[in-house]
Formats: sequence, structure tokens, C-alpha cells
Amino acid sequence: MWRFDDLLIVNEVIKQKSFSKASKSLNIPSSTISRRVSEFEAAIGVRLLERNSRKIALTDKGALLFKQCNTQLQTIKNDVNAISELNSLPVGPLKITAPITLGGEILSPFFCKFAHKYPQINLELQLTNTLEDILDDSFDVAIRVGPLADSGFIGQRLFSTKSVLVASPEYIAKHKLDICNINVLQECHFLSYKKEPHKLMIINNNTAAKTKLEIPVTPTFTSSSTTMLRNAANNHLGVALLPHISVIDAIKSKTLINIFSEYHIGNSTHIYAVYPSKQHVSERLDLFLTELKRFTEPL
Repeated sequence: MWRFDDLLIVNEVIKQKSFSKASKSLNIPSSTISRRVSEFEAAIGVRLLERNSRKIALTDKGALLFKQCNTQLQTIKNDVNAISELNSLPVGPLKITAPITLGGEILSPFFCKFAHKYPQINLELQLTNTLEDILDDSFDVAIRVGPLADSGFIGQRLFSTKSVLVASPEYIAKHKLDICNINVLQECHFLSYKKEPHKLMIINNNTAAKTKLEIPVTPTFTSSSTTMLRNAANNHLGVALLPHISVIDAIKSKTLINIFSEYHIGNSTHIYAVYPSKQHVSERLDLFLTELKRFTEPL
């Protein structure tokens, strides 16, 4: 049974008119070249080369094979080289998936800045809170909220953000919320992500022992969207536990109040860039990851 790379070896021997020159060109030992040519001839049952100690000569069948294969092999080589060159240039499409709030708000300035800086790279953004399949859907990179599943992909951490409790001033006033008593959360309307447990893990940073508490909550409004939960809090529907980075502007403008800020509540949220492999990363993806890391460092 012959192999396709046998054609490359035979073709190079014919082109160089020498086993030793073909050996240098392909960086394969002369003995291996000679053996592979003989094995190929035996596999197809055709004598391609007449050789003696000083020279080789083509048979009619060898000349026909060279005529048919040389141009095609060169075309394949040129195509492979062209693909390799494209991979080393910051041009072409870059397909990205990210969560709606993270991609549409927090990283939106970055995407626009990157598109201005590298106009030859065509960004294809898909914003969704569904975990798209990176390989099946041909994404170059996914922006994901941790913890990450053990997928075998590369996960590069971009930044982390703590979780904070927020409520509107109107909700606090209407329900006479005692913001000095953390246990009042048990009686609040709680705005929650769909998959969150119905109790809060809380550490009191004001005590020397950093007392740990578990406080049950009753979700009255759930969503998979950070934007939706923030809007619900802005509309005085209750208390929400959200990533600080998603509500920092609302806290600064005082449309939302960060309550019980002296407590550490829940786990920090870690944001990652996830891509299939460190090997043969395209220049455009490498540039994207470098610029993204630079943008997110201050966050």
C-alpha cells in the first residue's frame, strides 16, 4: 500500500535527477529515499526509474507520472504556503462569542477600538448567554464567565470582579430596609440568576475571625441576563447580587445603592478568553488576545 507522500519523494528524485540531491532537498536520508522509491514502485507494480551507480533515467511510465503529478504537487505546495502566510498576517475574519452584558456593554468599547486599529480584521460578534460550541460553531475565541468546564481548551484569565448587593433608593425606602442588619435579606424580594442557590454565603470582614454566615433568600425574579437583573433592581423590584463591574456606573450615579458593602458575599466572578489551542494561533487571534488583555488589566 503506497502513501501520498511517496509521490512527493518520487517527484523530488525525478526533479533533482539524483537521490542524494533529493535527500538534501527533503532532509531525508538517501537510504530512506531509495527504499521509499523502491517500495512505491513495488506497490503500484510499475518501474519508474532506471538507475545505476552514477545516474538515474526515467522510464516512459516515470515520465508520465512526473508530467501528471509535478504541477499538482506544486499547486498544493503553493496553496499551503499561501494559507501559512495568511495565518501570519492580521487579516481576515475573527469569530467571537460573548455573554450579552459582558460583550454588549463592558467590552463594547474594546471591540470598537480594536476594529478601528485593525481594519483588515473582520470581527464577527455573537452575543448570547448560551454556551456555544467553540469547535462546532467555528469560533476563534469565546469570552466566558468562570468557573470553566474542563473542555481541554485554553482558558486565559482576563479579569475578576467581586459580587455586590444592590437595591434602588426607592426600594430601600418603600420597604424600610434596615441596611444595618444583614439578616433582613431573608425578607427581601430577591433578584437572582436562574441557577444560583437560594442562600447567600457571607463573610463579615469587620470581625477579627471573619464570621461566616448562610442567609436563605427567596427569589421573586430570575433571569440569565445581568442586564435584566440590573434593570429589575433599577425598577425597584428588589435586591440583586451582581458583578460589581456591571453596576459600578449605577452605584456612582446613586441610581442603585451598594448595601452591606462591609460583607464579602459569594465568590468573585472570573472572566476568561477561551480558545482551542496554543499551537498555530493565527496572528489576528494573537493580536486580539494581546489587546484584550491590555484593555481588561485595569478592570
